[in-house]
Amino acid sequence: SLADSALMQSDQTNELLTRHPRRRLNAEALRDSMLQASRTLDLSPAEGSLIRHRDILVNLAGNLHEPTRHRSVYLCYLRNSPPPELAAFNLPEFTSVTGKRDQSTVPGQALYLYNNPFVIQQAEEIAADLLSGEGTPGQFVELAYQQILGRNPRPEERKRADTYLKQTQTELKDEVRVWASFCQALLMTNEFRYVD
Repeated sequence: SLADSALMQSDQTNELLTRHPRRRLNAEALRDSMLQASRTLDLSPAEGSLIRHRDILVNLAGNLHEPTRHRSVYLCYLRNSPPPELAAFNLPEFTSVTGKRDQSTVPGQALYLYNNPFVIQQAEEIAADLLSGEGTPGQFVELAYQQILGRNPRPEERKRADTYLKQTQTELKDEVRVWASFCQALLMTNEFRYVD
């Protein structure tokens, strides 16, 4: 949260609660935020789980996690098979009651955000949405920031985005992939993954 700079200076450790403490999104909120940013989040309740028959539970046949655009609260959670798109982000142990989740920052989380097909797909959806309209690259950068981070880019961020897009354009040569790469970089930022 925003606070007066004089107050921030006098309360650097936030003992006086000058500002709201920063908190990381949990796995479910992060997944839902990505779906929301790509404008593909389905807010309606899911129509049941993939686990409809006892045989699937006994034999664990096939993939237990089919892709869905519904909120994470409707995902199928099994003790021995956590949802793959959430596994890297401190899911609770499903065999016991967990009052407070552990929070850790490990390299696997960054690798997940960089390589996971779900994240890449959301970035491609955002890029396709941006490019479906007309505008200049500067306008697309502004729209991407608004859609993903909920704010306009600062001047130095515009310059960095312009440099990144020009460099990536020479490497990839495919406009959708270039913009998907840029959108994925925004999805990987701390600003997207934390609530201030």
